[in-house]
Amino acid sequence: MRFHLSEGSEMPVDRDAIPVAEARRLSADEAQALLDRLPELEGEAGDVQEFRLPEESLPAPRPGETVEQTIPPEEAAEGPEQPPAGPLAVLRYSPEGDVPLAPYLSVTFNQPMVALTSHEDLAAQGVPVKLSPLPEGSWRWVGTRTLMFEPTVRFPMATEYAVEIAAGTTSATGGVLAEPVTWTFRTPPPQIQSSYPSGGPHRRDPLVFIAFDQRIEPAAVLETIEVRAGGTTFALELAHEEDVAADETVSRMSARAGEGCWLTFFATELLPYDTTVTVNVGPGTPSAEGPRTTDAVQSFTFTTFGPLQVMESKCGWGEDCPPMTPWYVRFSNPLDAQVFDESMVQIKPELPGAKVSVSGNTLTIQGRSQGRTTYRVTLGGGITDQFGQTLGKDQTVTFRVGSARPMMSVPPQSLVVLDPAGAATYSVFTINYDALKVRAYAVEPEDWPSYQTFLQESRRQDSPPDPPGRRVLDAKVRIEGDPDALVETAIDLSKSLDDGGGHLILIIEPDLGLVRSLREWTPVIRVW
Repeated sequence: MRFHLSEGSEMPVDRDAIPVAEARRLSADEAQALLDRLPELEGEAGDVQEFRLPEESLPAPRPGETVEQTIPPEEAAEGPEQPPAGPLAVLRYSPEGDVPLAPYLSVTFNQPMVALTSHEDLAAQGVPVKLSPLPEGSWRWVGTRTLMFEPTVRFPMATEYAVEIAAGTTSATGGVLAEPVTWTFRTPPPQIQSSYPSGGPHRRDPLVFIAFDQRIEPAAVLETIEVRAGGTTFALELAHEEDVAADETVSRMSARAGEGCWLTFFATELLPYDTTVTVNVGPGTPSAEGPRTTDAVQSFTFTTFGPLQVMESKCGWGEDCPPMTPWYVRFSNPLDAQVFDESMVQIKPELPGAKVSVSGNTLTIQGRSQGRTTYRVTLGGGITDQFGQTLGKDQTVTFRVGSARPMMSVPPQSLVVLDPAGAATYSVFTINYDALKVRAYAVEPEDWPSYQTFLQESRRQDSPPDPPGRRVLDAKVRIEGDPDALVETAIDLSKSLDDGGGHLILIIEPDLGLVRSLREWTPVIRVW
């Protein structure tokens, strides 16, 4: 299936209109002559029928009775007698205490506080709750017992709020609150949400970015920030808009942080080489939303770059180094991929199909490495990091490739048809096996369901049953090939087939010997 994509257009493409042949109206004589050529219409039985009238007409609608009444009635009906109200109480309220975020204030009473009416009428009435300080927002009743205050956005951060319901507050049914109800809740001062840089290594003059969970005044926050490295405290200066725009990482992070919730600054002097830099924020960091300031220090660290060095070389992901496993060389600093060239790396003996690439601070080498071989990799002194430093002089690392893991494979089909024009052989591909144990069973097409059952049972049982059919081959086949090399072994089936044709089930497994079979998993091939 193929798809062709092209740029769409808002309007259909103009196409040439198909020309319309010239026409004229037929005269009455010409039209009649044309109609006279038509065969006469012949009627059929049942074409003409009497009009089917109902046996009885529908009855006329019954007249109704007109009732004249004013709606709503001028005199209100007496409602049911209300039971005694009892004392008014506050059932629950929220938020309370220290909260990370306060989207609204909610108070629920045990009695109706207002009559059922429109939101506009309720908004015009006073509320029995006093909130201080009162941010921009509105009060509204949810039902007749729950009162909510919803700020325009949320409750401002870094603020302590006091809520009071005065004694004597009366419900709509006459219940009275005997004692005042008061509580407080607090939104937090500025908390760091994200920062940059982190980890390392980084430049000695990085832009430092900090995002908070609320709006801040950058100049006021900068006065509470300390940057220390190598026992020295550095003077700081706010970055300009063009500095932020020039730094791709900081520009991206600031766009996600939210307007007014972040600041960017830099040290007025270069930070020392190869040093851990600590950024301390607070205590006393202020907010632009409320008066509360931070009580504790908030910190993060990063490191500056040092000289470019080879830190580690390893093969694969564990202790083993089988053939064709990638090799890794880790440097102290991220490498400059734009400057790097494969000619800066020399490998001896030659590695067939070698591919060398860099990503971050890691150099990766891949190729068809030979088992039981030691490779020496020379790293050129011209290898350059992202800070413009070079390795300086050639350095050599060594990779000792061990033996390949034993492997046996065949084409994945469970039903194989041999080429009738070719030799009656079945090929098995192995690495580091010396011999194969081969069994063959002569079968007929009628045995196919039994073969499927045999495959299912073989996967479930530790001691699988024998396959259907008659055993016609039970032999050991030697594997001729070099160690750690992929070897193809053709199993001769000509003597097991009748006149070169027929059906066989093959069971093939490596001959490991008693001791090796006890400590290694034995792969088994089952094929029709």
